[in-house]
Amino acid sequence: MKKNPFWLLALPFFLLACRPDTARQEQASPQTETAPQPSEAEMAQSLFQLPDTFLTQDGRPMTLAGFKGRPTIISMVFTYCGYACPRLTADMQQIEQQMGAQADKVNFVLVSFDVARDSPARLKQYAAEQQLSRNFTLLHGSEEAVRNLGVLLDIQFEKDEDGNFAHGNIITVLDPNGIIRHRKEGLEQDHAQTIREAEKYL
Repeated sequence: MKKNPFWLLALPFFLLACRPDTARQEQASPQTETAPQPSEAEMAQSLFQLPDTFLTQDGRPMTLAGFKGRPTIISMVFTYCGYACPRLTADMQQIEQQMGAQADKVNFVLVSFDVARDSPARLKQYAAEQQLSRNFTLLHGSEEAVRNLGVLLDIQFEKDEDGNFAHGNIITVLDPNGIIRHRKEGLEQDHAQTIREAEKYL
């Protein structure tokens, strides 16, 4: 894959293990009534340009461009996580519930850090365990694909000796063109702004 300076841009970060999250930081777009029109520079940074192919929980190959045309709410987890990932997943479900019928027009995406263990079959099992709706797509990718996406989403993660991961807990809103419009960091946060950002594109 050709190297893209944007994908390789390293941002300051801290790692959060799978334990109660104390981060309370937010980066959000200014509130507006209408959806912003993407600039040429923003389009060049679209996550949908990432060429890597992932497998869904049903074993279906797809690139992130497959989510084009709808707002996407995305985060990264691993299914063997003891605390943070189930909580982050529950936060995504709460967003879905609060959006009501509008949620059917939104892509909810969870991408696994755990390339070795989180096969499509395991992701499908996790989706059933967490009672995720059909609005959710869970993705398994290669080491390179997952690392590239982590950089683009500014979600840092590191594998430990036990095969588990220390990681950031961030929920991101992408517009229908794959451009980052909002990020919310931490667990059990107020996602009113997350919902407002996604609803701009419905």
